[in-house]
Amino acid sequence: MKFTTLILLLITSIGVNAAGKTAFINSKVLLEESPQAIAASEKLQKQFGSREKSLRILAGSINEMEQIYQIDSAIMSSEQKKIAEDNIIQNKRRFKFEQQSLKEDLQSRQRELLQKVQISIKAAIQSYGDKNGYDFIFTDSSIAYASDAVNITEQILNELKQ
Repeated sequence: MKFTTLILLLITSIGVNAAGKTAFINSKVLLEESPQAIAASEKLQKQFGSREKSLRILAGSINEMEQIYQIDSAIMSSEQKKIAEDNIIQNKRRFKFEQQSLKEDLQSRQRELLQKVQISIKAAIQSYGDKNGYDFIFTDSSIAYASDAVNITEQILNELKQ
């Protein structure tokens, strides 16, 4: 009986060793907290912050025009009403155009920067895996459950900070 148990334990341990050393990472944490991701976010803010601010100012002025129109339209001539309405419409069109343009430019730049961040994260994961003898490192999106003992997200963050 003891001999059978010993053989079963031996076979089980061989099977576990054959599976290799595995770990998982939380990719969302890496994409939010890595220095590269933070730098990319700051870069986007610097690059597009002024355009966002000017859009907010334009939206405020359109609101103000509409409020003035609502208050004063009762005493305006039909000519003045037409001019005010046209002005509001033109500014709304300009706002929509600028908003769409900003959105497209921002998305394009985000994709570009995200790609660079992902490349650096992948390199750090590969380097860490090679140095520490991992056979597999999975992302959280492909894991139904993993023990905290195999979560190496913090170690990868430390690699990225170096």
